Order: sequence, then structure tokens, then C-alpha cells
Amino acid sequence: MRLQLVAGLMDQECNVKHMTECLGVAQATVSQQLAVLRAAGVVTHERKGNQVCYRVTRPWLRQLVRLIAKAQQED
Repeated sequence: MRLQLVAGLMDQECNVKHMTECLGVAQATVSQQLAVLRAAGVVTHERKGNQVCYRVTRPWLRQLVRLIAKAQQED
């Protein structure tokens, strides 16, 4: 799931509600996984009104995630 979250955040920032709708999982699950990713420095967040938007922190992570996703597709 974390890979899916990061892959979804590579091109644009997103809020938790949208991520839960796209992934079809509970908000608590998404929030917990985002907390792990934030602690690892993979994503960062910014409050915009009553929403919190997340984005990938480092450009090189985009390439890494694409390579991992490609490898998973080949298996």
C-alpha cells in the first residue's frame, strides 16, 4: 500500500480523502501509512484550510518508485 500511496503522489499532491477513495481503504489505514512515510522522509504534508495535502519530498524517489513498479509488473 505504501508504494501505491507514493506512486499516486508522484505527479501531484493529494489529500487523505481522495487517497482513500482511489484505494478503497479506510481513512485510518491511509493516515497510518502516511505517518510512516512522513517519519521516513518520503512524503511531506501541508495544511490547506481544513485539508492536509501530501506530496513526495525528493525528486529521485519518483524514479525509484517507477523502477520498483516496473519490476513488480514484470514478475
